[in-house]
Amino acid sequence: MEIKFHKNLDNYKYLIMFDLASRITGVCIWDLSKNIPIQTKVLKVNKDHELGVAALYAELDTFFNSLSSLGINLNDILVYKEAMPVQLRGGSSTVQTFIALAKSHAMLDYYTYSHNIAVYDYVGVYPISTHAYLRHLMNWDNKHKVEKQDIQTYIKNTYGFTDISFDESDAIMLAKTFIDIKWNKDLTEEIKAVKKHCKELKAQHSIDACLEEIKRLQGLTRA
Repeated sequence: MEIKFHKNLDNYKYLIMFDLASRITGVCIWDLSKNIPIQTKVLKVNKDHELGVAALYAELDTFFNSLSSLGINLNDILVYKEAMPVQLRGGSSTVQTFIALAKSHAMLDYYTYSHNIAVYDYVGVYPISTHAYLRHLMNWDNKHKVEKQDIQTYIKNTYGFTDISFDESDAIMLAKTFIDIKWNKDLTEEIKAVKKHCKELKAQHSIDACLEEIKRLQGLTRA
């Protein structure tokens, strides 16, 4: 159930952010009312498993079912993820690893869709956004190359985590970027597009409807 531009973030109590991978996935549970990460987790898939995506599905099922033990209802969560890269990243990346990652993304999308779990959209947060935001927070030059160690150190220093993997700290940074930056940025861009469309209209009833849509979108913006 995609909620982008349709529901307010205040409708949800928790954000569940996934840093997806074919074998090791980092997960962050973010308390939206307190605006802090409250728990992280790693979902692992054995590399020798006959069908990795089936194992990931089982891991996802176990994870979502475990939320009730934390007092978290599925109706109270919003799910999001790191975006799938649009091309091979080079280095050790291969077509096979790219396809395996795409399957992992498809499996999370399928799981949330089939269980009617709210997701922001099916695209995700691109790492370039988290890296840009960390550079801003740390007052680093735009040419500074952000490494996983940088993200982990920032997360440890900011939220007090002492024992956390790169996958988990990445998931937390993705969540923070989405909440602090992406939510409002997406709304700003959508409002701009609607305003542009509004200027092209002639009929007053269409203009009025367009203005109402702008007002509605503005109401979704986080203070």
